[in-house]
Amino acid sequence: MSSRIRFICISTVICFSLIISRLFYIQIYQGAEYKEMAEKQTSKEIVLNTGRGAILDGNGVPFTGRKVSNKGIAVPAQITDKKLAAGVVSKLSGRDNVERILEESGDDILTFDVKDKELLKMIQDSLPHGVYIYHDKQRYTQNSLAQHIIGYINKNGTGMMGIEKDFDQDLGSSSKKVLRVYKDGSNRILPGMDAEFVNTGDDEGFNIRTTLNYSIQKATESAMDKFKVNGAVVIMDSSTGDVLAIASRPKFNQNNINTSLKKTDAPLINRAVNGYPPGSVFKTVVAAAAIEEGKVGPDDKFHCNGSIKVNNVTYDCYNKEEHGNINFEEAYAKSCNVAFIETGRRVGGEKILEMAKRFGFGEPEHIGININQNVHLPQENETTGAGIGNLSIGQGSLLVSPLQVADMTSVIANGGYRCKPRLVDAIVDDNGKVLRKVTKGEGYQVIEPEVAQNLCKMMRLAVSEGTGKNADVDGIVSGKTGTAEFNKGENISHSWFTGFFPYKKSNCVITVIAEGGGVGGKKAAEMFHYIAENIIKIS
Repeated sequence: MSSRIRFICISTVICFSLIISRLFYIQIYQGAEYKEMAEKQTSKEIVLNTGRGAILDGNGVPFTGRKVSNKGIAVPAQITDKKLAAGVVSKLSGRDNVERILEESGDDILTFDVKDKELLKMIQDSLPHGVYIYHDKQRYTQNSLAQHIIGYINKNGTGMMGIEKDFDQDLGSSSKKVLRVYKDGSNRILPGMDAEFVNTGDDEGFNIRTTLNYSIQKATESAMDKFKVNGAVVIMDSSTGDVLAIASRPKFNQNNINTSLKKTDAPLINRAVNGYPPGSVFKTVVAAAAIEEGKVGPDDKFHCNGSIKVNNVTYDCYNKEEHGNINFEEAYAKSCNVAFIETGRRVGGEKILEMAKRFGFGEPEHIGININQNVHLPQENETTGAGIGNLSIGQGSLLVSPLQVADMTSVIANGGYRCKPRLVDAIVDDNGKVLRKVTKGEGYQVIEPEVAQNLCKMMRLAVSEGTGKNADVDGIVSGKTGTAEFNKGENISHSWFTGFFPYKKSNCVITVIAEGGGVGGKKAAEMFHYIAENIIKIS
């Protein structure tokens, strides 16, 4: 064989080998990609749901997608007997004028909710061609919990608030369910071919696991609805800083934000992180500073005749009650303004503000999501003269959130150590495997354990013998009431109670604020009692 023929044969073999290799590569390695491209050119995909990841409690119980409903799709271009199909769709959905809609829809589709479940059971195997039924998880229901933390998505499936917004990319990366219908060369839907349901994108879900406890959250929100108050409740585990429940009222409609935006009671404001005057719950900070600085002891005596004047400004005790001769512990338990203004004057504004900052007041809490927190500590120059009176009893320009008050209370229950609050734990897959942990801030010692023990004792006395009696449950609750003036002219006050239980080995902290609820020893303390009882039952 000549060298020329040999060259031609070898070249031919090489060419065929290259062609076969290329065909093998395209078919095996790029087959799925080319198949998808071909299907996109010859089909139309209708997104049925976003396949959004779930938002879970600490045990994996979902807050979103709890309700599964039957939904239907009618593809008019595939329907040959529109009168028959319209009758079926109308009976399943309860809608009118379905036949006219099908006639006028062209290549558009009609989606509908299946309301007659019994009828669906009877006819689901004999639906008219072009009518399809699928199961869909409803993202939110009317009774969805933790709304102000979870937030909401818009009609395009984009997170617009809370966890939905801050973790939008993670939650939105799960597979989407689509209905695929096939088209001819003229881009018209083929009437003879069945449509098919297809999942597109990643099969693995990306879910957000929070620190919340679904059962405790439900009990908390049930209590708020029972007492019919606007305000907030925050529940924390003092030993870890985990937020177990966080609720705000009024609620809003996650499925129809526009209606909520028109309301005058600002339902989208998360009152759990909103700033309020703390009233007497701030006396805990004043007491901590006084004890630590050695300015007052538990047996130090004060005399209260119902009011005190500071730089020509008169401050009254509640209802101008005269407490007479009382010691420091009794003054705390009975929430005596006179004694605490005297204490504040001994300690000074600088030390009180310093202690407040150590507890975390004055700065937003970093709990894993971005939330508006209008909190405020006064400047030191605001605490001189008559200003020390306001600071000592939690009034003036001072604004704290229920979350911050719960954080402060957790420090005392935890022996003076601050485990910074956290709400978001991790991003997990559908099997609960951790894909990414959400980091938490480092804790630190705020006050010495001995100071914390003194405050625990005083908080127990406030419940057993003082203003917080309505909060007690079987003698195990410690806490502090607060009455924060909101509208002095109309005598409107916000009602506070913050506390923990069990007294000797606490890990459950509850903070309640009831807007316009009056004195803290009534509405807020009663709510605390009700919630604590239910948590004990759950445990």
